Amino acid sequence: MTERKETPDILGAILSGATPPDQSDTPQPVVVPPAMPATPPLARAERVPRASAARQTRWEYLVVSFHEQNGWHARFINGHELENWQRGPQLHDVLDQLGADGWELINVVKSEPLYGTMDRLQAFFKRAQ
Repeated sequence: MTERKETPDILGAILSGATPPDQSDTPQPVVVPPAMPATPPLARAERVPRASAARQTRWEYLVVSFHEQNGWHARFINGHELENWQRGPQLHDVLDQLGADGWELINVVKSEPLYGTMDRLQAFFKRAQ
């Protein structure tokens, strides 16, 4: 087994608030940080400002739930059931019309019903206000 060199517990002394033992046996090098260049005052003003809240695009969203009955028909729009949805346009016609109205399809989810008992297909849209 090798012998361990006896070293003072400097960290223990610092944490306990005691004065660390004197280590004058070995001279400590003086570390001088490199000089930092002076930052010209215009450097901060030259940064490109972030877009203000007034200039940011505001979005409106639309959720269409489809029900399968002789094809997929839009049954709910943002939670409101459409009248005579069974005779309404098919899925592809709804997508065409919403696209023409400026809506962008951002996601389609086939999962558990969101509004009705059989509406397992939801399409999510957005467009700029």
